[in-house]
Amino acid sequence: MGLAAVERVEVIALSSLKDELLSELQEAGILELETVEPELGLEPVSGPEVSLEPLLFRFRQAIKYLSLWKKSGLQEKLFKPKPTINREERQAILKQDWDSLLKAVEEVELKYREIGAELKGLEKEKALLLPWQPLTVPLSELKPTATVEVFLIRLNRSRLPELSSLLSEWPLWFSPVSQDKKNAYLFLLAWKPALDEIEEKWKELGVSFFYLPESLLKKMPPADKVQDLMAHLEQEIIAKKQYLLSLEAESRRLTEWLPQLTSAYDVLANEQERINAYNRLAQTEKTVFLRGWIKSADLEPLKKRLDPLSSSLEIRHRPPVAGEEPPVVLKNPAVLQPFQIITQLYGFPRPGGIDPTLPLAPFFFLFVGLCVSEAGYGLLVALLSLFFWLKVKPKGSTLLFSQLMLFLGVSTIILGTLVGGWFGFPVRQLLIIDPLTQPVSFLLLALALGFIQVWFGTLIKAISCFQKKETIPVGLTQTGWLVLLPSIVLYGLKKIQIFGFISLLGAGLVILFASPKRNPIARFLGGLYGLYDISKYLGDVLSYSRLLALGLSTSVIAMVVNTLCQTALNIPIVGWVVTPIIFLGGHLFNLAISFLGGFVHSMRLQFVEFFTKFYESGGKPLRPLALQGKYVDFQ
Repeated sequence: MGLAAVERVEVIALSSLKDELLSELQEAGILELETVEPELGLEPVSGPEVSLEPLLFRFRQAIKYLSLWKKSGLQEKLFKPKPTINREERQAILKQDWDSLLKAVEEVELKYREIGAELKGLEKEKALLLPWQPLTVPLSELKPTATVEVFLIRLNRSRLPELSSLLSEWPLWFSPVSQDKKNAYLFLLAWKPALDEIEEKWKELGVSFFYLPESLLKKMPPADKVQDLMAHLEQEIIAKKQYLLSLEAESRRLTEWLPQLTSAYDVLANEQERINAYNRLAQTEKTVFLRGWIKSADLEPLKKRLDPLSSSLEIRHRPPVAGEEPPVVLKNPAVLQPFQIITQLYGFPRPGGIDPTLPLAPFFFLFVGLCVSEAGYGLLVALLSLFFWLKVKPKGSTLLFSQLMLFLGVSTIILGTLVGGWFGFPVRQLLIIDPLTQPVSFLLLALALGFIQVWFGTLIKAISCFQKKETIPVGLTQTGWLVLLPSIVLYGLKKIQIFGFISLLGAGLVILFASPKRNPIARFLGGLYGLYDISKYLGDVLSYSRLLALGLSTSVIAMVVNTLCQTALNIPIVGWVVTPIIFLGGHLFNLAISFLGGFVHSMRLQFVEFFTKFYESGGKPLRPLALQGKYVDFQ
């Protein structure tokens, strides 16, 4: 299908209506506002001076924190519908004062993070003191005297003999405190006058020093030992943990406000978008002016929406003119709209270009089914997608994606039955091709589909070129390839002479029109070089062999899972417990990787082999000023 027609819309209204006008446009959600150029000589519109961004930041932080304490199962996360908010509820939220609630959440979060950091510090100090716990020397005696320096050191156990040998040479003494697998922890005394020479020896031994935290020493009586210090730390840790538990309980209590906070966030975020829209308007002394783009089909709904204000405004509209870059709206039947996701992932077409959704849809449908080729997996995906669609009632891109997965599930059911099986068990009566016993036939099918799609992409390119006078030579070149490619394949298969002559005709068209040169010799040589592109077509077609690889791997893994189940079933007693786990886990894993691989590789075939033949992206989508919710839906 083509692209939806869009038109330029201009609205002139009394300045007193600008707030109401923007509100109506946002609720309508069909008009994309465009910044008015300063060349028109109009004054910019100054919107409300208050920005909601600081408040929105506080909301985001509060929602993020409370979400950590909100217990919700997978079913609730996936299948719980969004709440709906009407206009009256939005107005009530905007008038409500949220500061006290946000402050309560922020205070709890701040305290929780502070106490958590303090607790980590205490636990780290306790871990550092643990090797010194056996030390029986009072803390007050760990200070140096006038002639003796006191050290707590850590030394690799393998270097202990070297340290012991220094005792006979230097005035020092040490006593082991504890050891672990790698290090020894020592209490050491050294004579101060010889300290400089001793320290040089220590550097060679790799000695590291430990100093008790001064903040802890100040809290402890002089007669206490390290074990007393650790007991004090343990008491502080217990107290902090108890305080953390109370803060956690308070955080969980505050999660009851999470639905209100998320609703308010969406409402305020949309209000900020409305405030930002003022910057796109312009004004005179008594009027306000705005312009934008709209789908032609939405013009009448826009006029009807603004009809109560019609006495104070005027609406003008016209089609795009040369030099303008209007936004792009894809227009497809409902059955094709889910496949628009693939087009959008690559990029929107340029204005006036070709929408590739219709050409790619049947191929993508087939390719994913061939890649997965397991009907049981397709049934599961189709049922889950249908359940999600009916239960959650999603909107926008989420709705389209659920519908796309439903279609791909149906594709896998059909093609899995014909070329694969059901959970690794093929239905022989329905098999057209068995990829395990007929891999060459499956490969030929994949290459044939690839040839058809590549040829079809060339056909689209030729048709689009013939629609423009300046690109007719390119269209004739594409026509040459359209004639050459199938005829040379048929000649190679059938050896019928007429196909040889037709292939020469196609090659002649390529030689004559592939080069834009005016000089006949240069044009001829450039055309001959253009024939080299046949290698690109060959490479593109061979790329479709991935359909065989993916389809074959899915079937093989499914059969391996079944074989493991049969083996496990022979184990007495345990086999009846293990077999269902292997079956479910193995097939769910295979389902996930096969659908992921099938989706990605089928999409890659569209982007690289198909789109490059005819499609030009670069358009920008229509982005109307609209009410959009992350957590809620708006009426």
